[in-house]
Amino acid sequence: MKKIPKLQLVAALFTTMTGTGAMAQAASNVTISGVVDAYLGTRQLAGGLSQTKVDSSGMTTSQVNFEGKEDLGGGNRAEFVLGMFLRPDDGGQGRFVGDPYFGRSSYVGLGGSWGTLRLGRQTTGNFLNFIRTNSYGDSSVFGPAFLHTWISAIGQGSQFLSGGAPAANRALTGALGTTDSAWNNAVGYVSPSLGGTVLQLQWAPSETTGIGARVGASAFYTAGALALGLATEQIGTASVPATGPAAAVLNHQSTWNLSGAYAFDFGRVSAGVINTQRDYTVVVDDRIRTLHLGVTIPMGAGSLMAQVASSSQLPSIGIDVKRSTTSLGYSYKFSKRTDAYAVLMNDQMTGLASGHSVGFGVRHRF
Repeated sequence: MKKIPKLQLVAALFTTMTGTGAMAQAASNVTISGVVDAYLGTRQLAGGLSQTKVDSSGMTTSQVNFEGKEDLGGGNRAEFVLGMFLRPDDGGQGRFVGDPYFGRSSYVGLGGSWGTLRLGRQTTGNFLNFIRTNSYGDSSVFGPAFLHTWISAIGQGSQFLSGGAPAANRALTGALGTTDSAWNNAVGYVSPSLGGTVLQLQWAPSETTGIGARVGASAFYTAGALALGLATEQIGTASVPATGPAAAVLNHQSTWNLSGAYAFDFGRVSAGVINTQRDYTVVVDDRIRTLHLGVTIPMGAGSLMAQVASSSQLPSIGIDVKRSTTSLGYSYKFSKRTDAYAVLMNDQMTGLASGHSVGFGVRHRF
């Protein structure tokens, strides 16, 4: 079968999506890349029902990305990225119904030896640091640390919301579901490598009711086998946790994330601590702290992956909540682009019955 050049494929896809029959002159360099990931498994979180299903994105969120760069001369360039998430199990677009069309990334920018300036929806430095120093990366299904932080409480189940007056007035997990992994309407700057350290700054104004102004800063350092990350996010007044209870409107949310990884001879060890302080307008303020420890060990044609995440939520009054999740998995590489994986996961939380999950999936990168 005749292969289609990437530029022609990009043009065809844009024509299909936009309904137009013509495309502007191509940039000097345009690429298409992505991941398709699906799994069969039985999934049960703490306090939840067990469900057997075919689902998407067991180890990596399925996605398609369009990236373009143009040489402007003098060492400067223009760039754009349009990245969308996919659900291969049902053919849907987005991580969930209602996700933005280009929910992964949608920005344009200028770059050079001085760094890169970007405008639009873009991934936060906090999230990038997290997935770079985490043995389960961006696995929202089987990644213990990811479940404790970036998946909203309602996204995991109503059992992860507290009672009270008003009812279900606070999320007991997924504190960073408030911020998402990428911010809309953002201005971002990424520095060049400064002695092995890359800095990222981000700001997004409050343009929509329920979403306060946001500020983020991060530093990521690499030197040989060592990787270290430090990040902070500040979320402004009137932000409502993503798909969270309407009562839990925030005056302010402050997060810091310290993480690291080191590649030993036997494998790569990663660890981190994420602390989120939430100041509410109505309900009592609280703090969620997550510790995670993981390892990736080469074994045969693949790798053994293990991670433990432990979170504690300490309100000023009421019952303290603790959650512990452990995953053990193996990824078998058929090639540089294709692997199959199997994962076992146990999930425990204060006052809830333990949950047990198992999944078998295939992931292909292109």
